[in-house]
Amino acid sequence: MSGKAKDPGALFSRGDILLALAMLAVLAVLCFNYCGGSGEGSVEARPAAAAPARESATAPETGVSAAGIPATGEPVCFLMQNVENYFVEGERTRSQHVSRPKPAKAREAVADVIAAQKPAIVGLVEIGGPASLQDLLTRLKKRGLEYPYHRVLTREGEDRALAVISRLPIVQDRSVANYPLYGDHRRMMLRGILDVVVKAPDGRLFRILGAHLKSHVADDPAAADSLRQREAITLSGYLQKIAREQPNMPTLVYGDWNDGPGTPAIRQVEQGVSQDSAMVRLDPKDSRGQCWTIYYKGGHEYCTYDQIFVNKTLKSRMRKAKSGVVDIPAAKQASDHRAVWCQLY
Repeated sequence: MSGKAKDPGALFSRGDILLALAMLAVLAVLCFNYCGGSGEGSVEARPAAAAPARESATAPETGVSAAGIPATGEPVCFLMQNVENYFVEGERTRSQHVSRPKPAKAREAVADVIAAQKPAIVGLVEIGGPASLQDLLTRLKKRGLEYPYHRVLTREGEDRALAVISRLPIVQDRSVANYPLYGDHRRMMLRGILDVVVKAPDGRLFRILGAHLKSHVADDPAAADSLRQREAITLSGYLQKIAREQPNMPTLVYGDWNDGPGTPAIRQVEQGVSQDSAMVRLDPKDSRGQCWTIYYKGGHEYCTYDQIFVNKTLKSRMRKAKSGVVDIPAAKQASDHRAVWCQLY
């Protein structure tokens, strides 16, 4: 043997090299598709049928990245409304209670309240289910408002559901029907946690959560108060998971909290279980400067149970945002709760 090194070109022909390069290109494409391309992994929710709620006890990674979300843009109007037992004939019941259909005039009034504000996103509390939601969507369409993207979260044992309807695409749905209650994993959040991400045309993302805590109607009022507090702690823990998985994601939580400002449950949501999960409560007012959302005739009490919270990221973008309580005449007939709205940036 001579001590000379062999010419590398003598080991492989030109055809062999071209074939190897082609195979590498195919492998790269397959890897790109398998890994989700851009890494966003978001799939637009279909208007007709949203994905079923996950039964997971955690708030898993959504696959939607908060990185690079535009910080400015046209205001997006969000409205929340407790529609007070919005049931229709034919809706499947999920409990042993008798659910009477909401009068047609009252359902028309609900549509009037929403149409008065023309929101891009609507969070609903106490909707009966898919049939009831479709009834409302039909009435809104007659008023020139179409919401092609929607999600209703139902839970067995509870006839009152949470829902969201939107003119903006719902790009993620991580709603959880059965979410273990803090301190008692045998019990669940009564109405689950609605959790979706919507996307504005300019690329802005908004994570929208909905909740409905235990009411005061109970044989043991102290036990009801305790349950609301545990639900609030549970929700704070859920928000902490979101904050750690998606730092800087603009997040809003709406709900009928059945508690007013300053109560333990509301303070829990504001303080969070850590600084990551702390939320800022908005303070919308009606045309007379009043902030109440429900009036109890029996106790002559005005209460602010319907409230919207936003995280610090979203609040920092809402310096010029307007908000309000809908107090048009139709509001009295629509529900025992008044609708609340705000602008998102």
